[in-house]
Amino acid sequence: MFTLILLVPIFNFTILLLWGRKLGIKGSNLFVCLGMLIAVIISLLSLYDLTVSDTVVVVDYWAWISFVLFNINLSFHIDVTSAIMIFVVNLVSFLVHVYSVSYMRGDPHTIRFMGYLSMFTFFMLILVSSQNYLQLFIGWEGVGLCSYLLINFWYSRIQANKAAIKAMLVNRVGDAFLIAGIILIWINYGTINFLSVFPLNGVSSTFIIPLLLLMGAVGKSAQIGLHTWLPDAMEGPTPVSALIHAATMVTAGVYLIIRSSAIFEGSSLILLITAILGSITALFAASVGLAQNDIKKIIAYSTCSQLGFMVMSCGISYYSLALFHLVNHAFFKALLFLAAGSIIHGLLDEQDTRKMGGSIISQPLSYVFILVGSMALAGFPFLSGYYSKDLLLELTTQQYFVIYVCWIGLFATLLTAFYSFKLIARTFLLYHNFSRNSWQVSHEGDWYLLGPLVVLSMGSLFSGIILSDTILGFTIHPVISILIKMMPLILSLIGGFIGILLYILTKRFWSLFIGAKLIYIYQFLSSAWDFDKVFYKFVINPTLTFGYTISFKSFDTGIFEKLGPIGLSNNVIKATKKVTQIQTGYLFNYAILIILFSSLFILFS
Repeated sequence: MFTLILLVPIFNFTILLLWGRKLGIKGSNLFVCLGMLIAVIISLLSLYDLTVSDTVVVVDYWAWISFVLFNINLSFHIDVTSAIMIFVVNLVSFLVHVYSVSYMRGDPHTIRFMGYLSMFTFFMLILVSSQNYLQLFIGWEGVGLCSYLLINFWYSRIQANKAAIKAMLVNRVGDAFLIAGIILIWINYGTINFLSVFPLNGVSSTFIIPLLLLMGAVGKSAQIGLHTWLPDAMEGPTPVSALIHAATMVTAGVYLIIRSSAIFEGSSLILLITAILGSITALFAASVGLAQNDIKKIIAYSTCSQLGFMVMSCGISYYSLALFHLVNHAFFKALLFLAAGSIIHGLLDEQDTRKMGGSIISQPLSYVFILVGSMALAGFPFLSGYYSKDLLLELTTQQYFVIYVCWIGLFATLLTAFYSFKLIARTFLLYHNFSRNSWQVSHEGDWYLLGPLVVLSMGSLFSGIILSDTILGFTIHPVISILIKMMPLILSLIGGFIGILLYILTKRFWSLFIGAKLIYIYQFLSSAWDFDKVFYKFVINPTLTFGYTISFKSFDTGIFEKLGPIGLSNNVIKATKKVTQIQTGYLFNYAILIILFSSLFILFS
């Protein structure tokens, strides 16, 4: 039964790859959705079984590498943490598959798209069900490959090409750190198996290994510094954005930290760096989200911000809370992306919120879904985000050595509510700002599109209260004053109120805003703190210049060309040309040469 969880997605991909055209688009859609539904049911049963019995299941398939003490088996390892991740991945993937039936209708390459989604799911399942770092790395690289294929799905668009290449290259930086970390784990512990490494960590701990693992997670989970690929990944179809941001690729880095918690606990300095890194990422992404106008990029930066909260939770050693927020985030972030896709789909693929407005009239259900997702994101009471994010902020108040992490998190909470309700106001509540043609065709999608949104809205409403005991266990709320406990809610209400009134405020004080220094802050935020410019000036441009002047001009067309086959052949050609100059065709030249060499022969003989 457990093996079917892995087999179903790769079986879907294989069938669509080989016989997708014979099945047709409708047959392929039906086949792959039924397969993912089976995977969801099995995942739910396994989660219930493992949670009730509190056991671990290990299915060994075959020995892969056997070298002295370095033994690696391909296996399926599932404990409660893995079971929760598997269920979330399969559920969100199934809903995205069903959603894509409607969203991709009319695209001639829908079969290939569905196959890529199934392969993406398979590699994420490999990652979360691994028992060693090498198998985890296979899944790690697999989701990177699938993200490239899906972001670049509409490969005729140059921006999609650029975004896919950027995602691949930026993630290669984090992957290099992860490879180095795995090698050092093998050198230091003699094995890379989780069950062997973690008990030995107290005996032989090191600072550099968790640092390398953290840097690997920074690349994959888009923490500040290696985050630049995440907003550009919005060039792919909207279902891809939902799958990447909610349950697969970006959560892989957080899962790596959670799974390697024993290694991270061996260095208090690394925990401090992790907490600071997560809090700065949360604040950075929330501030940039204020100045974005593309509806998908606003939600993308909110993903980056929420990932910062998860990493911050790991930094203060509450790994189960990070997992809890990851699960809740999967529901409301998938809801936000798919609801945004519904709006884009109904407005002739318009993504700029400045060109929307009044959509509540033509798309009331999408408004409800966006409202539920935004309130869960902002942490309003009794929604899923409230149970995880508010608990995290309460626990940070007890960590006095990193109390500034709490302050940064509270400010990020204010900004999160601000841009969430700014999105709602601009998209649904303000005056119409799109063309007459768009207004005439604006409509809600069919139930293939709305059905997954209903399920995700239920998850956004109730996942926090249903899964809290399963994931958090006996985590106790700290005893704090009522003011501190209510502070996240107060800040969320203030941020939401300002976000809704933003248009009225800016209309009244627009001339003052333009003339003040605030316009420079807006420019700074809209350019995402100028990270792209800094990287181009100090990293990309010097690297390209070095590659052209040194690698290409000095070596490729210089030393290697002169000393290599081309250089040798050119020298031979030049020498033969000089020799052929002797053959002039004049008789007196030949007579002089005959007399000269005859004289030399007589003289020296």
